[in-house]
Amino acid sequence: MKKQLTSLLLIITALCAFTNKAGASDRWETLRAINWVENPTNQTKVGRFGELGPYQFRPATWRMHTNKPFRQAILREEADEVAVKHYEWIKRSFEQAGVEANAFNIALAWNSGVEAVLSGRSPSVSYEYASRVSNLVESFKENRGTVAEQKTLSVEIKAEQNSPFGNGEELRFRVLQDAPHFVIAAG
Repeated sequence: MKKQLTSLLLIITALCAFTNKAGASDRWETLRAINWVENPTNQTKVGRFGELGPYQFRPATWRMHTNKPFRQAILREEADEVAVKHYEWIKRSFEQAGVEANAFNIALAWNSGVEAVLSGRSPSVSYEYASRVSNLVESFKENRGTVAEQKTLSVEIKAEQNSPFGNGEELRFRVLQDAPHFVIAAG
């Protein structure tokens, strides 16, 4: 009985770890997409509504999650920390209300506020924003698989193509980071 209970607890722990990892991945992809939509050129100037930084925080949102000065919102590390806290706050708010905390709904709340989403009063521009974020998230997920396949493919190509030419040079193919192209390197 004790051995079965221990095994069950190990399985539950492993499943929880997998779930947390999947959740962190979804969070990262959603925040990356929000950053791309909010501030794709990484502007450091204050926006017309007082927003600042890679996630275009407004002062009140920034103060919800940190006591650090708002001007630090342009610093990537600080902004990422607050973005994660804000994402988790939105997610918890949805879970408590029984609303699915997917990329679309989180982006909708990021743009129009949690209360607007829960009351069904988000403006149409926020729906367009959430669609763009959601589409980017799906694209990131698809590319994640493609990049992994490319890296595997590059290893296979190296293994098959690493044969010496007549002059003693080797022909190698490799994928450069996320780029979908090959480079021929001789010698």
